[in-house]
Amino acid sequence: MLRAKIFPTSVVLVIVLILVPGASLGYGFHDALNYGNSIDVISVRSAALVGIKVFGAEGASAMFLNPASLSNVNSFNATSSLSYLAWNEEVVDGNDKIQRSGTGFGSFTGALAYRAGSDIVVGAGIAKVSDHQYEGTHYLPENPAYPGIDIVEVLKSSGGLWEALGGASWSITDKFTAGVSAGLRFGEVSYEYHLDEKFTPGPDSTSFWSWDLSEACYHAGFILGDDDLCAGMTYTSASADHYYSRLSIAGLTRAEHIGDTKIGFEGEIVDPFNNNYFNGKLSIETPIRSSMNLLLGVGFNEGENMNRVGLAFSIGGNYSIGPVKIDFAMYNSGRSRKSTSFPGEEFSDYVDDSWSHFCIGLQYMI
Repeated sequence: MLRAKIFPTSVVLVIVLILVPGASLGYGFHDALNYGNSIDVISVRSAALVGIKVFGAEGASAMFLNPASLSNVNSFNATSSLSYLAWNEEVVDGNDKIQRSGTGFGSFTGALAYRAGSDIVVGAGIAKVSDHQYEGTHYLPENPAYPGIDIVEVLKSSGGLWEALGGASWSITDKFTAGVSAGLRFGEVSYEYHLDEKFTPGPDSTSFWSWDLSEACYHAGFILGDDDLCAGMTYTSASADHYYSRLSIAGLTRAEHIGDTKIGFEGEIVDPFNNNYFNGKLSIETPIRSSMNLLLGVGFNEGENMNRVGLAFSIGGNYSIGPVKIDFAMYNSGRSRKSTSFPGEEFSDYVDDSWSHFCIGLQYMI
């Protein structure tokens, strides 16, 4: 007799409990079933500088990174950007490798900011801040003692989280600026799971589930210093079980003797005062000509159940034509974690993930 096409509620619940045991297991494309993948390319400038946050934006998109940087807006700034995403997952078990990959929509940001006074800049915008997309097919034997494939599992997930914010920055002194932004973090993530055994015709079972979020969030930060030497800090609030809080501290210096190249370092703590995962980022920005800049970045990242430290690199630039600036970047990051992709049944020595964002943005500045 064929199984029912839809799992009973109790069986679906068991699957969810198996697949979602907490962030410790990780899963597929950046913990698709847990915290998802935090998007580090909200600003194309940030993407080109390996995902820095404190000095990651100079226009309206600063609301989503460090709202103190809104102070860089002279009169008015309108910015929009998006990215195309390619991801790869490699499950390594001895000499055997299973690869999964996909492409899709990466990020989107749209924001406006204007100077409301000599010391105040205000703005508003919307941006995608995390991604849960994943598609993986898992082959396994009914009896692990035999090599034949008897069971096929397929999991698809889609969706992510967005933020809609309003913010402001205040130039308290010539060398100290503070900023805050607040609003709504919202979104929905849906999952589709199929189980198929070769001894029965057609899919044996299919189940669907989803979760959604809508709650307040905020960012707060400051910058201290001038064009030659400055430091800053920014904090992003958490959403329980779906988005980690983040604390970033950075320094930036301008090397006049090498063509006014700016060199920066940023340390980011993910889930501070709890898991304390640390990400380090080194960035370089150098002018090629008065209207064009080259940006580079390298970094490393930590996370739960890591097999080795993850690495990231980026390259990008911008080109200005009057009041219009075109931004572009390629951002690549990867990690290697112990455990497995499909928890509980698919054994592996380790799983390597990598993902790339190809970003383009447009700014209008007056």
